[in-house]
Amino acid sequence: MSQPPTLVLTRPPAAARRVLDQIESALGRPVRHILSPILQIEPVGTWPDLPKGVEVILSSEHAVRGDLSDVVVHCVGARTASVAMAQGAKVQTTATTAEELLQVLATRSAEYLHLCGSHKAVDISARLTALGHACRDHQVYAQVTQPLSEQARAALEGEDPVLLPLFSPRSARLVVEAIAKPGPRLHVICMSKAVEAEWRTATGWPADIVVTPTGDAMVREIVAALGGHAA
Repeated sequence: MSQPPTLVLTRPPAAARRVLDQIESALGRPVRHILSPILQIEPVGTWPDLPKGVEVILSSEHAVRGDLSDVVVHCVGARTASVAMAQGAKVQTTATTAEELLQVLATRSAEYLHLCGSHKAVDISARLTALGHACRDHQVYAQVTQPLSEQARAALEGEDPVLLPLFSPRSARLVVEAIAKPGPRLHVICMSKAVEAEWRTATGWPADIVVTPTGDAMVREIVAALGGHAA
């Protein structure tokens, strides 16, 4: 059987560990891996007062940094919705993507507050404002760039098989910037067409795209890619 690939995870530490646990649980065995976060999540400012009647938009679980008791919330991702509910939120919408969420919110009449990070793949507030809706941002965390470890960089540039899942356009761009060039046996799995486009534009290399842009779909694709290799 061919040499099993090394899994390189560049997500923030807690998310990377969660993904790794899911993969190893599904496979029933340990996986050779390297954890090298390309982004660090850091809290910013204070938790805002949430006036009655204002509905909150959450596009990431990282934005849930305070009490959401009885607040109507619209989420991107089931994980974000679960974390919000644990803080008392009344989750009214759980969309798979930001674009899907925008389609839902565009049909409603409400005042929105987007609790967000320092970088946004989709500017939800600007899009809703352009449609005539009241929506403003309040930053509650930052995605701070981290250098790849020497071990991760060597693996991604090397001759041995490596599996690299990419979960966002920004992380794809940062990984490309951190390496000289992809190794010849690097297999990349992207969470969306936007992520794959970022990777392909920067490297000229194709990548796989999961059918549905969710964390669970990414785990299934990674498990499938690793499943044919012995531990």
